[in-house]
Amino acid sequence: MDRGKLRIDRATRAEAPLLGELNLQLDEDEPHPYPLPLSALTERVTRWIETGEYEVLLFRRGERVTGYAVWRLEDRGAYVRHFFICRDQRRQGWGRAAMQLLRRDVFPKDRPVQIEAAIGNKAGIAFWHAIGFQDFGLSMELKAGDAPS
Repeated sequence: MDRGKLRIDRATRAEAPLLGELNLQLDEDEPHPYPLPLSALTERVTRWIETGEYEVLLFRRGERVTGYAVWRLEDRGAYVRHFFICRDQRRQGWGRAAMQLLRRDVFPKDRPVQIEAAIGNKAGIAFWHAIGFQDFGLSMELKAGDAPS
């Protein structure tokens, strides 16, 4: 694999439908406990691109999209809300290469990078551990309407 061919581009509003589709695949892969319909995912990423609430980035090799990331700087560091490599391009080193590029060219050098992974996303958690991330905490929830025991 030639990692030199991978690049990071800032997403444009015109790419929001593609990003909505990729986000839908991400939700399916996790699986997300509160899935949104494609239209809502596309609207949300459009808002992020237009307002700058998050920085939305596409990973590309030539014109081929390899994946995407959504992140912003928070008090604790660079918070990566979404990180996704296209299904047909996984297990080829592109996720590792994309994170290396993000750390080298995008994220602040003096701040930690933080991610959240759905507890049921075993493959995702294994990926994060394999590239050096360590467990930091455990988020929990009590669903609305559930009575505490």
